[in-house]
Amino acid sequence: MESSLDEFTGRIENTIRNSISEITGHEWNEDFITLKLLSDLRRELDGMYFTSNDRKNKIDWQIYKLKGNFENNFGDIALVININYKDGTDLHGAAFLEAKKRDWRKASFSAMKIPQAKKILKNAPRSQYLLYDYEEITNFVLGSSYQEALRQYPYHRGSQISFSAVTRAVCVPLNLALETGGKDTLLYRYGTPFSLQLAKRYFNGLDLEFDETSKKVATGFLDKFGLPKYIIKINIIENGVEPKENELRVNQANYNRID
Repeated sequence: MESSLDEFTGRIENTIRNSISEITGHEWNEDFITLKLLSDLRRELDGMYFTSNDRKNKIDWQIYKLKGNFENNFGDIALVININYKDGTDLHGAAFLEAKKRDWRKASFSAMKIPQAKKILKNAPRSQYLLYDYEEITNFVLGSSYQEALRQYPYHRGSQISFSAVTRAVCVPLNLALETGGKDTLLYRYGTPFSLQLAKRYFNGLDLEFDETSKKVATGFLDKFGLPKYIIKINIIENGVEPKENELRVNQANYNRID
């Protein structure tokens, strides 16, 4: 299926909101939320194409879950990004997300621990928190601007355009959260909707780690620093380009692919 990048981003946002809003109180834990969310994203968006003024890109999603248990010094979720451009160049990097749920019926994220955050930042300085909320998040970065843009799309919120006035998951830079000392919903003021972080940042090679250690940890080939519980492997391929042999691949000795 083809769509514009904005429409594609809107589908990501719509999938995120629907996935998290379906979760009940007794299911409200990070692992269950993350597994359901990643599975829903893969089913909804795998194999889609998005178009722009000068290229057509194919997005291929693969989701993996860790087989065993490892101490986690890089974050719960690793993103492995392979981008192949039509001009023959390519980009390969990794990103790390530490998932935290809002405490049920509270404004806090009690699972946030300063020593853990410092350890992750030491290993992956561009890491982010991925914050889940059972209620709608409205006060994220530039939320008021998104609301203005939505006025001309009263019947297509989230499903046709990328900017939604509400979300259920935001990304907050770990270093910023540590600097503020915040462990509650006030962190949303620094948050970017996960849909926009994916489509506008990670898909363009931004906010990634490019050192070999990070890439080996993210793909499951180096476990002395711990391994992420989940891997999102995303291949972005410009029109007419064949994937190259040097793309980052996941170590399936340590991970099971989620179908």
